Amino acid sequence: MILKAELHCHIEGAAAPELVVSQARKYGKDPSPYIQNGSFVWHDFTSFLAAYDFASDLFRTEDDYARLADYYLTSLARDGAIYSEVFTSPDHAVKAGLSPKAYTDALGEGMARAKAKTGIEGRMIVTGVRHVGVEAIEQAARFAARCGHPLVTGFGVAGDERIGDFEDYVRAFEIAREAGLGITIHAGELMGWESVQAALDHIRPSRIGHGVRAI
Repeated sequence: MILKAELHCHIEGAAAPELVVSQARKYGKDPSPYIQNGSFVWHDFTSFLAAYDFASDLFRTEDDYARLADYYLTSLARDGAIYSEVFTSPDHAVKAGLSPKAYTDALGEGMARAKAKTGIEGRMIVTGVRHVGVEAIEQAARFAARCGHPLVTGFGVAGDERIGDFEDYVRAFEIAREAGLGITIHAGELMGWESVQAALDHIRPSRIGHGVRAI
């Protein structure tokens, strides 16, 4: 088997359909608009985000998040992965009623469980969300810089690329960079090469997420 590394995964979006259905049953929610015949259903980026948000809202407790991380990394290991970096979202934690620290600790616990079973290594990239706003992104950066969790190694910004300008996020990335965190940002996912150029000019990341529209 070829050994693999996963470097771009949003942890809430990593919930497999069967896990989402199980969580929906737990919380009395109907997954049928978003999962049909064992697969997620969406037709454009907006409907994709709706399905993503539905799945995300089904993870509400520390046990839920530990289960999610354990489930996902264990499944990766079965496919030959030995390393995984996941994007985490303090905004999802707050929406679920958890502190960012409790959320991060729970994900770390799930990663530890998966490692104990399979040997897979996991790390976290704390992520701000563009369509939540600049202030929330800076709060995420401050959390990433001070949280001290040994598995938090980076900071990034994701979300709807059509919202906001890269220069709006410079301060957030300065906070993260000063703390010694790795820097990544989504660009060229929905927008063209100009978005990638702006990310390079304003953010100076070590890694671009997506970039597929750079050409």
